[in-house]
Amino acid sequence: MEPPRQKRKNTIVRSSSLPISSFSQTPFHVKARNFASSALSKIRNVDEVTMWRVAAATFVFSIVMFRPFLDASLVQVWNYLQTSPALLARCFRHDHWEWMLAVSAFFVWIHGFWAADRLVVQAGKEGRVHPWRKYRLQDRFEAQKFQREQARKAKRGELVDMNFQPNLVTNPSEWNWKAWIFELPLYVVPLFLWDYFIPRRAAKIATWSAPTAFQVCRDVSCGLLLYDAFFFCGHFLMHKIPFIYNTVHKKHHMNPECRAAEIVRLSFVEEVLEVGMSIVALNYLGAHPVSRSIYNVIITFLLTELHCGFDFPWTPQNVVPFGLATGSRRHHYHHRIGKHYYQKFFCHVDRLFEFYQKNDGSLNGDSVQEFKYVPESWAN
Repeated sequence: MEPPRQKRKNTIVRSSSLPISSFSQTPFHVKARNFASSALSKIRNVDEVTMWRVAAATFVFSIVMFRPFLDASLVQVWNYLQTSPALLARCFRHDHWEWMLAVSAFFVWIHGFWAADRLVVQAGKEGRVHPWRKYRLQDRFEAQKFQREQARKAKRGELVDMNFQPNLVTNPSEWNWKAWIFELPLYVVPLFLWDYFIPRRAAKIATWSAPTAFQVCRDVSCGLLLYDAFFFCGHFLMHKIPFIYNTVHKKHHMNPECRAAEIVRLSFVEEVLEVGMSIVALNYLGAHPVSRSIYNVIITFLLTELHCGFDFPWTPQNVVPFGLATGSRRHHYHHRIGKHYYQKFFCHVDRLFEFYQKNDGSLNGDSVQEFKYVPESWAN
């Protein structure tokens, strides 16, 4: 009986002496670890535009999923805005609220992009490459132009170094500081007088019930679409009729290189038309007062971004799929060349009438395509 007992003891000793990690090295654990490693590697290599698209899709999905919660929250917000004696609520009920909100939003958006432009230019003058330089459209255009010149020289048989990257430092266009002296009063004074002599906002607000999340989304999106359609008609006529262009629209095209402040470089007639189109669109839709406020914040951002001179990965032209958004790239092309892309926010009407730059290999077409050439010194 002793030998069998000894055999069992030896067996136990040999088993207990094995390393614990050997038990976890099953095919399932190996596959799971490889899958996790591969997934993390793919996430790290995802480009910026894709990440922002995922963020935008998550935001839209959240509105749908949490719609009951948002609707209940909007009831509380609306009761606060209608009855609270707090400063914000009293401002919301004031007749000057909408244009004051628009002016304040323009101030924030314009000077935010102005700061970004100055940071990139200042870094270039100091011999540094700012991380946002690869998004600046003027620098992109000059880099592409230099690359094309190098290619033409090589084609003629000249000896060129295609990897040579000069330190292109482009100066910004003159800042439209005069907007605070001329354009701002032209915008504010008529609206101020209208609200002063015809007070109406408080009485209208009292007749509204709380909005829903779907109602706000519908008012804002449809308002932007309708305004954009109105603007396309007026903008197209401004460019096709020389008298209207020279007397009304030429001021807006003073600088071929767009900067955020160009959005307020408008003639008096243009200001009246732009504000009027927006008001007509919202009134036609019967937009809720909360929707109108959100609309003012969004449209002022979109108008400023359109002229900002940057192509950031989070802008609508990159996030919105199928190229449905116009964006700064295409509007920059419009300012530089003076044709095509007569819509502001969307491209469906321009595409319908073929008012867009075809991908035919022409030099001017490069400015509206996604940027494919990034100097190595800009990439980091």
